[in-house]
Amino acid sequence: MRFFKYLSIALVAMTMVACSDDEPKNTFTREFNMIYPQLPAGHKMISKIERSQENGGSSVAVIDYDGNNHVEKITATYYDKSGSEYNKEVIHFDYKNGAIICDKKIQPVTYSFEVNNRGAITRLANVSSSRTAAALAYSYDNELEAAQVVSPSQTDLTIVNWNNGNIKYWKFNSVVESDSVAYDYSRGIANKGGIDIYANNPFTFTLLVCEVMRNAGLYGATNAMLPNAVMKDGTEDPETGQMVLKNYTINYDLDSDGYVKSYTVNVVPKLTVRYTYR
Repeated sequence: MRFFKYLSIALVAMTMVACSDDEPKNTFTREFNMIYPQLPAGHKMISKIERSQENGGSSVAVIDYDGNNHVEKITATYYDKSGSEYNKEVIHFDYKNGAIICDKKIQPVTYSFEVNNRGAITRLANVSSSRTAAALAYSYDNELEAAQVVSPSQTDLTIVNWNNGNIKYWKFNSVVESDSVAYDYSRGIANKGGIDIYANNPFTFTLLVCEVMRNAGLYGATNAMLPNAVMKDGTEDPETGQMVLKNYTINYDLDSDGYVKSYTVNVVPKLTVRYTYR
């Protein structure tokens, strides 16, 4: 397939990292010319994302911006069913040196990044090891087509199929597991704010962090439309051997201008995601 020409050969996995609230201890500097994403008219930057499950589990991401309206810091906090915090990560963006910094209490971790001519990240590398952590390939329309991560034990590859500016489906494969998710857009709801769609596959960072980065254009184009249903949680049909996906409806609460205030997915437990814009 055409996207393989964009992928780096030697890759290693980058783990999800839990971070402290301290300012980043970054010593990484280099000559770097950041190209910032050009977002479409009507796009809205997000200042907070709140995810809550019907059983009580929840998470929240708070986003800080610099004076030029670029994402400066993401603070993602995770709570269990009792409301107790069990994880927090703080991600800092250094556009001057092309770095994403997570200041861990035990050991700080810094990742350098490269971008294409539209400001989408094409490579993430662990600064301490100089090894590539992830390689991403985009179409001519700046739509993410493939994301690959490789560790000593396995190779992870996510392939994304687009149609008319929307993700039709994505597939994930590694030596130990595989997954796929498909979307239905029959209702025709415009994605005016440029939010990430539900169940988009996260990689390198956690789901909340990836959602903010997609909204900021750092992972390329966002969906033109909002899906009204998602097909996932596949099980194998014992008679045909085919993978059968479960269908979950998505209901949106829009403001008077057509921007998403929240949406609810009919999964178990039921999930609601709320947005606060800048």
